[in-house]
Amino acid sequence: MQFFNFLKEQFLTIVFLLIELTSFAQKEEQPPKKIADPKDRIVVDFSYDSFMHLPSGISQKPYSLGGNIFFMWDYPFGYGPLSVAFGAGFSTHDVHTNGKIVYSIDGKYTSFVPITTKYNTNKLSSNYVEIPVELRMRTKGDHDFLIYIGFKGGYAYNVHTKYQDADGKVKVYGIKNINPWRYGPTFRIGYDQFNLQAFYSLSEIFYKGHGEPGMSPFSVGIGLLLY
Repeated sequence: MQFFNFLKEQFLTIVFLLIELTSFAQKEEQPPKKIADPKDRIVVDFSYDSFMHLPSGISQKPYSLGGNIFFMWDYPFGYGPLSVAFGAGFSTHDVHTNGKIVYSIDGKYTSFVPITTKYNTNKLSSNYVEIPVELRMRTKGDHDFLIYIGFKGGYAYNVHTKYQDADGKVKVYGIKNINPWRYGPTFRIGYDQFNLQAFYSLSEIFYKGHGEPGMSPFSVGIGLLLY
């Protein structure tokens, strides 16, 4: 009996050691979880810019271009694919049309009227300082597939028109009845550093009742995520 008890004790000891070694090996094979690294902290966009509901008789040129640059702070949600990001930056937009700005007699209403003479350049330029916020989803790996849904708001610190014909060039600042605030949703979808991006302003370019109705800015284009 003592011999069998000895064998039983040795067998249980060996089983216990095997369990411990197996558990240790599994722990070695599974690296510890790591919180996702922040990404996409410098964002550069190139866009085609336009307005919804351009007045009758006003047409836009295809070279109406703009761009954004944002510096973002990215905060991952633990170990998963989601993060939230917010930041600050600047945007610039040039919309080329055949429309010139005309004021009512009292200056309280701003209209776009078609230009009937020959000209070389006619554009409305606007520059904004903006604060974007994004909810980000991206796959893990060396190359990420990404979808970002966001919102941004901004203030126009410079709005002017530029007109040029054979007689010279004229810039006009301080456009009346311009709404300097704009805000609206943003969207990105892409792979790695490259993405398609879009923005639609929920606010109009003019104050309601003081300018052409329904002229809300929008932009579509490509984006680069540099760091």
